[in-house]
Amino acid sequence: MSVTWYQRAYRRNVIDMHISDWDERFLSQFDARSYVEMLRLCHAQSAVVYAHSHVGHCYYPTQVGHMHRGLKGRNILGEVIDLCHANGIAVVIYFSLIFDDWAYRHHPDWRITLANGEGAAERSRYGVCCLNSPYRDYARAHVEEICRLFDAEGLRFDMTFWPAVCYCAHCQRRFAEEVGGELPRVIHWEDPRWVAFQRKREEWLAEFAASMTSAVKRIKPQTTVEHQASTYPLNWRFGVTAKLVPQNDFLQGDFYGDALQGSFVRKLFYNLSPHLPYGFETSSAVSLNNHTALKPIELLRAKAHACLADGGAFVFIDAIDPVGTLNPMVYERMGKVFAETQIYEPYLGGELCQDVAIYLSLESKFDPADNGKAVDDPQLSSKTPHIEAAVSACKALLDAHIPYGVVTRRNLKELSRHQILILPNLLMMDEEEAEAFRAYVRAGGIVYASGVTSLVTTDGVRHGDFLLGDLFGVTYLGETAEAFTYIAPAVGAEKLFPEHSSKYPLGLPNKQMIVRARPGTEILGWMVLPYTDPADPTRYVSIHSNPPGLPTENPGVVLNHFGAGKALYVTTDLERYDTCHNTFIALIRNLAKPFSFEADAPKAVEVTVFKQEDKGRYLVSLINFQKELPNIPVEGIRLRLRMDGKDVKRVLILPAERELDYRQVQGYVEFTAPKLETFAMFAVEYI
Repeated sequence: MSVTWYQRAYRRNVIDMHISDWDERFLSQFDARSYVEMLRLCHAQSAVVYAHSHVGHCYYPTQVGHMHRGLKGRNILGEVIDLCHANGIAVVIYFSLIFDDWAYRHHPDWRITLANGEGAAERSRYGVCCLNSPYRDYARAHVEEICRLFDAEGLRFDMTFWPAVCYCAHCQRRFAEEVGGELPRVIHWEDPRWVAFQRKREEWLAEFAASMTSAVKRIKPQTTVEHQASTYPLNWRFGVTAKLVPQNDFLQGDFYGDALQGSFVRKLFYNLSPHLPYGFETSSAVSLNNHTALKPIELLRAKAHACLADGGAFVFIDAIDPVGTLNPMVYERMGKVFAETQIYEPYLGGELCQDVAIYLSLESKFDPADNGKAVDDPQLSSKTPHIEAAVSACKALLDAHIPYGVVTRRNLKELSRHQILILPNLLMMDEEEAEAFRAYVRAGGIVYASGVTSLVTTDGVRHGDFLLGDLFGVTYLGETAEAFTYIAPAVGAEKLFPEHSSKYPLGLPNKQMIVRARPGTEILGWMVLPYTDPADPTRYVSIHSNPPGLPTENPGVVLNHFGAGKALYVTTDLERYDTCHNTFIALIRNLAKPFSFEADAPKAVEVTVFKQEDKGRYLVSLINFQKELPNIPVEGIRLRLRMDGKDVKRVLILPAERELDYRQVQGYVEFTAPKLETFAMFAVEYI
């Protein structure tokens, strides 16, 4: 099998083997033939096979680490690799980084240490090692041993992130050498010293990952490498930013949320992964901590087809029984699902239509409300306002069937692919990003920005004005004391605020930036304040609510023309709140030209379109993913696809390639989908 194995493997499997060895029964019944037979039963094209687990035990005879005692010297990793290859299944060797309970217990000097001086796993089964300690040499030697002993298509490093903020002697020494002084213990995102520590954590993590990747590539240059990727949307503590991406051949991560989370992260991976397809992974069980409760087949079917609609490879996780056996029901169930998805695989590929791009700032994954709190304060916020605004914007676009994607700083040179760029309350921004956004708009792009976007730089410096004040057409003056505010439509802009008016303005459970509009801008909305400050319990109007009562002369929504494009600035992140989605979508539609496609479909149905120029067609997918399963079938979904001057040859329903009636009118092709249960795919061929 070649290095491009992952480009063909859309059906993937992981079998967790985090099994301890204190009981001689553990893994005593492991049978490699039965293991691989389960992979065959579910039609898996690739398998992640464990060499080293979170427990820290190895599944092959090792000279570096600790072998699982229950195997009695048996090389089950080698057995499974040989049998997988004999059956045409690609193998990715699994290695647990940082999470190594055996190393944590046997090498106290390697432990991640909390701010209070205690080891990070003193009350946990997950022993975690510091990547700045001698553990890094141990891990690298381990990886080099594996690469010399085994031939596999890929190597997966799991848990490449900081599970806690480490204050061990090794981190302290390195920080003192590279920055100077003691490690800061108080969080403050506008304190350059605290931010410097966070940037070092991100830098150290990326450097550690590079060391592991290079260990593989030096010995086995054709072997693919991937590092756990589910942490990119997670908060600052994990230390994961775009710096980690180059250490991967492709991204693959595990997610356990709903349809919205899945859509968001797959769009992120599509634009962030160095190569495609990325892998979208989830458990076959209802949760990782429930060994026997399985997800209904209807849920697995919806998740697998949703991944297919986004062009990703679906990966299901199972967990081995302590004795080493597997539950055949899991593989029978996934076999049925994969039998349904594999018939669409020959049609996959192309360029995703994403007219609107949501910008995800991987340096903005924190809550400013934590400023001034100790790093080990139990009351630290669980919120990430920027991420919440980005995901909520995604939901609004999904519900409105507007083609969207998720981009990061890795895509700054590709912004022209998108008609509109959304900057949802970016808590930090640097000059490179600011200039890229200016250039994008100057060349004809459209930006929607909200909140504090461009006010604080990525080194923790709060500026007196927005870096992008010229682009937004506003000057920063401060922010409201009130944490519940309103925006009223300006005269002539009422249609942009559905169900709201000057008397009944749009309510926002947040502060607003106080700004002055610059000459030449157009004000679409005005800030309105409640009668009293909601934080004052002694003076109020309505005991339950904070009605609008004080119109201001401060803009709430400002439209500015800049070069050949334009920017819309909103003084708070209204896109973050479901109650504001109608206004958010109205603002986006008011900015936009016609989108790539339109759909008359329920909110539970997502539409994706891939342009396949080499094949002269568009690939259109519908995924019906309702909250209550099994799905209620949907009939009569009407689709309009913009043809950009091309003439339609025919519309086919796949995989049967049966022709479907259509009409071409005013630059669009229009057709109606047959009854949709879970998934449907169409090809619109053109001349």
